Amino acid sequence: RVQALASTPALHTTMAQCAPVASENVGVSACTVAEQAVAPQSAEPKRVRLVGLDMIRGLMMVVMLLVDYAGAGYASIDHAPWNGVHLADFVMPFFLWVSGASMSISLRVRPGQSHTAVFATAFKRAVRLFVLGLVLQGGWLTQDTEGLKALNLDLSTMRWMGILQRIALVFVITAFVELFVPKLGSESQRRAQTQLAGTLLPRAAGEGSVLAEGAACDRRSFGCELFRTNALGWGVVLCVAAVGTGLTYGVRPPASWPGCAPKVYPCFGDLAGTGVCAEKPSELTSEELHTMACSGPGYLDSQILGVNHVYRKGSDVAEWPPKFGFDPEGFVTTLSAALPMWLGMHVGKVWGLLKDPRSTLVHWAVLGSVLTLVGAVLSVWVPLNKRLWSPSYSLIMSGMATLIYAAFFGLVDATALHPLKFRPVAGLVRTLLTPLEWFQNAVLMDWLGLGSGCGGAYEHCGPALMVYVWIEILAWMAICGVLYRKNMFWKI
Repeated sequence: RVQALASTPALHTTMAQCAPVASENVGVSACTVAEQAVAPQSAEPKRVRLVGLDMIRGLMMVVMLLVDYAGAGYASIDHAPWNGVHLADFVMPFFLWVSGASMSISLRVRPGQSHTAVFATAFKRAVRLFVLGLVLQGGWLTQDTEGLKALNLDLSTMRWMGILQRIALVFVITAFVELFVPKLGSESQRRAQTQLAGTLLPRAAGEGSVLAEGAACDRRSFGCELFRTNALGWGVVLCVAAVGTGLTYGVRPPASWPGCAPKVYPCFGDLAGTGVCAEKPSELTSEELHTMACSGPGYLDSQILGVNHVYRKGSDVAEWPPKFGFDPEGFVTTLSAALPMWLGMHVGKVWGLLKDPRSTLVHWAVLGSVLTLVGAVLSVWVPLNKRLWSPSYSLIMSGMATLIYAAFFGLVDATALHPLKFRPVAGLVRTLLTPLEWFQNAVLMDWLGLGSGCGGAYEHCGPALMVYVWIEILAWMAICGVLYRKNMFWKI
């Protein structure tokens, strides 16, 4: 029947376009492609934005503003010095998770595209993000004694890794696995082929209900088929994370490594590339500093990236230059951070497959609860540690991100209730809002009297910092709310 219909001119182009789609990417709906080819005059349905995903992005931006401005005044808001989790430790894994959820929507091979072309686009985006991270966190953007920003490129002390660099590298890993690791043959592939045939050929008796039965089967299994379909991808990502975890906890620096000396000193540099190594006040205790200095990631990142190109530096003697280093966003622990983004992508795929709020929420609730529970149990033996990106930390953060997003999705997307559409996405733009010293010191500290018990130092005055950051958060919510309603977004 295919050969007979292939000779029909009206269907010749349609079959030519649909055939590579079915063989190249079973995740793309061949029925949709065929319908567009047969009836090009039909308008493409408007894409509905997932407001719950925007809400969790906005929540993380609010937390980041709190951390940046109020972390110095409240220890529980700033990063945990070593083991444990504070409010700031939620930001990084949640951003990775959200990036993965967004990739489930954006990383698609459309008709006429190749996997290589889609990956090239994703790779270019990752390069832009990496370069931006070098500018913001690599030591290029410096501040003089008068508080003015300036670019100061010094390759001898540039920090190669950072927050945006980590997101970029994990983005490339996730995109590569999703696009090039084969999917296992499954019911989804059979339904994709049935969709194509059902569009081009007359349906036999009962054949028209195959697609509906397949969708109902997915809902009855709550989308668990995705684990089997992407089993090879799961295996690759788990192996990448296992390599990072193995290097983190399995590698022991040699006894001659300066970081493993009986006493170590933190080194503090300046813009000229010089500084001092001495006992200075630090959030780390002597034991925690020694554990960090003598860790596998500290040793390997110092060897791979260079001692002068990591975030923290130290020495076994109280004199410059530093002899060992450690980076909380280093290369080794970045491998372990691949799991949250992959889990976020899986969560997004569940909704894309089921399109049923009830089944989707059940899947997310079970997955998030299991991840959180397993991470909590594992933390008994492997403490929660953001700097080492411990497996317990990775699982708990991914589980909590899944549960929080499920709550947002159930509140707004599943019920079509959109009480707020404010999305503080201006994490980079917020640097343009330079803190006004007269407002901080005159209004908050003096007029309102918030600095009465702070010794006159605004930088460490918790009440003044908290009031200021909430004023800024509300201001950005108003600004970004207007931009959101006008559908104005800035994508890197």
